Amino acid sequence: MDQRVWDEFTKLKMDHMRDRDGSNNYSCFEVEGCRDCNFVYNSHNCFSCHNCDSVVECVSCIDCHNCALCVGLKGAEFQILNIQYGEAEYKDRLTKLGIAGTGGDGF
Repeated sequence: MDQRVWDEFTKLKMDHMRDRDGSNNYSCFEVEGCRDCNFVYNSHNCFSCHNCDSVVECVSCIDCHNCALCVGLKGAEFQILNIQYGEAEYKDRLTKLGIAGTGGDGF
């Protein structure tokens, strides 16, 4: 392979991976226990989620906000176990499940 091509590839790869942590997260902030996530914020124990905020124990969710214990959702909000709730009922159910409020309130 041409050395210039290889050098450019190496540079692009390093630029892309520079923000990854030991759990293979990229551009994630205020997360705990998350793995293989991109652009996830204020979240806890998620796996392979992308562009999510305030999600807890979710797997393979995309563009979700305020969800817990969900799998494979896209663009969801206020869901628990992939079931839709109103905001107040969602927060009440989280409390009953022993999961502290999300949405910037902490875990």
